[in-house]
Amino acid sequence: VVVLPTRTVPMGITAMLNFDPSVNAETNTINMMAAADKVSTGLITYAARDSEYDGKRIRKGEIMALENGKIVSKVVYLQEDGMLNKQVRYEFQYNSEGKVSEKTAYRWNGSKDEWTPFYQIHYQYVEDGQIKTHYGMWDAKKKAYTLNVQEMVIPSDNYEEIFS
Repeated sequence: VVVLPTRTVPMGITAMLNFDPSVNAETNTINMMAAADKVSTGLITYAARDSEYDGKRIRKGEIMALENGKIVSKVVYLQEDGMLNKQVRYEFQYNSEGKVSEKTAYRWNGSKDEWTPFYQIHYQYVEDGQIKTHYGMWDAKKKAYTLNVQEMVIPSDNYEEIFS
């Protein structure tokens, strides 16, 4: 028995459709994964309760966009007077190893009815297991993340906190 590490249902279905009973398991594994890897899947979901997804803490009320099983965006709402109001939106970029390489935050501007840049963090994973970060807040005049620039190192145990 061979278990294929697909991340989404469409990837799994594509792999199954590429099964060839006339070839051996090794060839099928290679062909099925090659087909599954060509599939790109998008999903928008709402967190009905506090939970964990892919090792990351998810809070009730967050709306997330996933691409190929990875969180690429999430919106945090604040409940006020029985209404959900937009607060912060996060966008995530990943490196070739599937780890977050960049997190960009936006604040909701209710008077302009739009998201405005807030801050950006770049992550670099170093050999000793630490994560180097480069943080900058949005400078509207320069149109760049150049305010309050800071660099720090965090332990890799704190990886899940990148998503909060």
